[in-house]
Amino acid sequence: MIRVLLFILFIYGFALSAEKDIKLFDRIVMVVNGQPVLQSELELAMQWFGIKDKKEAARKLIDQIIVAQAAEKAGIRVSPEEIEDAVLRIAQANKMNSVEEFKKKLIEQNISFTEFKDLIKRELLIRRYIQIHLRRVLFGGIKEGKQVKLRRVRIILISTKDEDFKEKYDYIVKNLNKNNFAQLAKKYSDDPVTAEKGGLLGEIRKGDLIKKLDEEIWRRKVGEIFEIPVKNGVYFVYIEDEKEQLINEQPSGEEIAEKLKKEYEIQLNKLREKAVIEYLDKSLE
Repeated sequence: MIRVLLFILFIYGFALSAEKDIKLFDRIVMVVNGQPVLQSELELAMQWFGIKDKKEAARKLIDQIIVAQAAEKAGIRVSPEEIEDAVLRIAQANKMNSVEEFKKKLIEQNISFTEFKDLIKRELLIRRYIQIHLRRVLFGGIKEGKQVKLRRVRIILISTKDEDFKEKYDYIVKNLNKNNFAQLAKKYSDDPVTAEKGGLLGEIRKGDLIKKLDEEIWRRKVGEIFEIPVKNGVYFVYIEDEKEQLINEQPSGEEIAEKLKKEYEIQLNKLREKAVIEYLDKSLE
């Protein structure tokens, strides 16, 4: 397995023994492709990666951010439920029984829970970038494979955390149809990655999504619009169309892992070359 690439939550073993006198300074220390990075995010990265040197930690954080950005540009997304599940696994790995208990522990150490979840989201995006995008780059041209069904899907996520949840939900239930789905997704969806694309999740095959979404999408017929309630909201899903495509049966093992590692380094170097980094804290250059 490629430890650097194939992100495994338990291996990282996020250390909760941070020094109690750490202070988070709410100031921007650098900007990565237009995305501001706070001092607190850098200090969190130092703990997460186990790096004491700020300059080295900044480089690692920049790499994490630019790969996560590339993943989202490639249409890869991570659901709020997947982030919650990942945080829970980390909490359990640190002998805690709930996310709330873990959250309190972070706050006691002056660590922002929101920033921690953002970090986890980036790690999950990177893992999916490797598993989906880089595999396609490496093996997409191989003709041998099998015919699989792909469905073009659009979604709207309405979060129950929004004060106007009921108003938005009632309006969508009353007015949503095939013709205005993309328009309403842009206006109302709480999923920022898909909202700007009119809710377009892309072409997916069975097993690409979390179980609850995956099962319902493949149980329904093409053309259907339906709801899927989740822990923190409701998904409205529209199955636009379906087609069959020849998909390579991608091999596994050490040889493939090594190829993925090399391809990841190639893509990372390209992203580094194109990245626009502004250091407000000059000591990080």
